[in-house]
Amino acid sequence: MDLDFDADMDFGYLNIIPIKPAVIAIFITVFGGSGIVQTKWNQPSLYILSISFVIAFIISYLINKYIFCFLKKAENTSSESQKKLIGQYAKVISAIVQDGFGQIKYSMNGNTYNSPAKHIEGKRVEANSKVVIVLIEKDVFYVDTM
Repeated sequence: MDLDFDADMDFGYLNIIPIKPAVIAIFITVFGGSGIVQTKWNQPSLYILSISFVIAFIISYLINKYIFCFLKKAENTSSESQKKLIGQYAKVISAIVQDGFGQIKYSMNGNTYNSPAKHIEGKRVEANSKVVIVLIEKDVFYVDTM
């Protein structure tokens, strides 16, 4: 007699068990740590195992939901923000050498940022010059003189 059992669970949009290496590492760490702490209380092994599993699941879920998801959203919005910078003015704070790099200062949403910059045609640009951002590739700002 053969017995076969198969089950599928679909949670739809509710991502209860995220399979990410960092979340798995957090789960294992919390599971082991809470198990070690509970062994000091002389509880039955099954009790320790189940409580450790619940604690590890809750902690890894909360870290994923409130830290990793927040960081993912912030990462996605930074590329959108860079697209908005094209066409904006900046000030050269460290001279851009010919066929090389320098540094610019620009403002966005009331904050001031510094970034590595290169002239779009490879020309030298002196410090304190006003430039316009024309392209951003791999976090390098390509600028042109006005």
